[in-house]
Amino acid sequence: MRIILFFAIIGLSFNLWGNNNTAVLDSMGLRVNVRHDPKVDALLSYHRNVVAAEQGTQGFRVQISADSGNQSKQRAQRSKAAFNAMFPEVNSYIIFDSPEFKLRVGNFRTRLDAHRFLEQISGLYPAAFIVVDRISFPDFNP
Repeated sequence: MRIILFFAIIGLSFNLWGNNNTAVLDSMGLRVNVRHDPKVDALLSYHRNVVAAEQGTQGFRVQISADSGNQSKQRAQRSKAAFNAMFPEVNSYIIFDSPEFKLRVGNFRTRLDAHRFLEQISGLYPAAFIVVDRISFPDFNP
């Protein structure tokens, strides 16, 4: 009886397993069949929707200036232009947090990455410090 039950379960498993095929091409152009539960597709779809709606993730930036008062927006824009001239590969952002305009730079996923960059610019911006912020998703460059 156990043997019959065992083979019945195995047969049903292969039947269910075989219905969830996805054909993909690998990097060498070979066809590969991937068998998976349909719930995986639903989970991936849900994850994509959440990531698309989130507009970023928790990370770190380096704040290099904060200014308030008359002409503070113009001073922040000039500081941003000067920073972009020296570090064109690093994104910079002017954030208005009443009553200050803050200039924050970088999209660092770890505090260590932010600290390394802070050490690079500490001679130019001695008052700079690391802040926790919502950062843009990094660009994917394979």
